[in-house]
Amino acid sequence: SLRMKFLHLFFKRDRGIEKRGQISATDVLEQEIEKQKLNLKEKEDYNNKLFIYKKIIYLKLKLLSLNSGNRYVKRAMDLLQEGVDESAYEVLYYLRRVPKTLEKEEQVEINICKALIYELREDFEAASKCYKEALKLDKSAQTIIEYREYVERYRDFLSWQNKGKRKLLENSYNIHNITPIEKLPEVAKSLESLAKYYARSPKSRSLGKSYYKEVLKIYKKLMQKKPKEFTCAYIDSLLEGVETFMMSPLLLKEAQDLLIEGKDCIEMRVYLLDRIKELKSKSFIQKSLQFKD
Repeated sequence: SLRMKFLHLFFKRDRGIEKRGQISATDVLEQEIEKQKLNLKEKEDYNNKLFIYKKIIYLKLKLLSLNSGNRYVKRAMDLLQEGVDESAYEVLYYLRRVPKTLEKEEQVEINICKALIYELREDFEAASKCYKEALKLDKSAQTIIEYREYVERYRDFLSWQNKGKRKLLENSYNIHNITPIEKLPEVAKSLESLAKYYARSPKSRSLGKSYYKEVLKIYKKLMQKKPKEFTCAYIDSLLEGVETFMMSPLLLKEAQDLLIEGKDCIEMRVYLLDRIKELKSKSFIQKSLQFKD
């Protein structure tokens, strides 16, 4: 009937208006990022700012994945979990093996994706390299904005280090014995960031190494108390000690024995064994010690 046709047309028109008024998933993420940026301006304490920085970075990764047609970026986001710390290793391992023959636009997306994940791990040096690789390929306004925001976050990090490092370093020796167990993971991360900061210069590398030894003691204690939670973290810190701080290659044997004999690091086993193998192949390690596979 005429009445039914009229109602049908009206309903279609009304539904079209409603559809046009819908907010897309991209809009929701962009609005949430802006909201968190405003929230950031109200924070003064670096630890509070760091929490919001990481939330913004994670939202940016989700936005990048949503807008990208690159299957590698989308797969990386599928692998990345809310907790990030453990899944970040797997994601970076995966992204480092992406073919170099991709289109320029895809390479830019891969580099920005890696940079954001490195930031979540507070590895600013690696993040900087990825941003610079992206800028070599693309100097568009969006890539420049991403890099500028990264620089701002890095400056904040350095500022916090300069304010807190002396107090932290003065109290770092034997800190694994005088700090409550629930506070140790936070202390380990702070000391690790500081040790890496000193390791950047040949003049202060030995100082960084001495503080990183405290990091190893902390993770070893955490592993002994909570093996399921911290075995992977301890093994990874052993490998970092050899690679970044030129510690004894015997640490690689300790890491390998823990992986082979233990059952608390199954998810990361393949990645960590590959990393051990890669480190063993380096000339400075081969000269120090001959390993038997």
